Amino acid sequence: MKIFYDSQCPLCVAEMKSLQSYDQQGCITLVDLHDERFPEQYPDIDRNQALKVLHLQDCEGTVWFGLDATYQAWKAVGKHRWLKVLRIVPIRWAADWCYLFFAKHRIAISKVLMPNQCARSGCNINE
Repeated sequence: MKIFYDSQCPLCVAEMKSLQSYDQQGCITLVDLHDERFPEQYPDIDRNQALKVLHLQDCEGTVWFGLDATYQAWKAVGKHRWLKVLRIVPIRWAADWCYLFFAKHRIAISKVLMPNQCARSGCNINE
């Protein structure tokens, strides 16, 4: 499976590193949305949309978005049990709203929670 992530977001990078540390089978490929080769390699993935909401493409070619993508990624590494709760209606509705808020403001949140990483990486993409 491929996860299309924002390499300019310290929180996103931290989650991807954590996810990789559990990926003992090597089933996850991280794809940097800021890689200059991205548009040619993944013409079916809209970079602007993927920068707004996490995208994951599974081995069957299905594209998952937002918390569904997060759930699929953590499920692939066997660390998804607590995330199941976030996919139950009506909790799902609130969780998805919170995710979209977080995704929209992830750089500002990174600046507050991870100021040292922001100082190094710049955290300079549009918020």
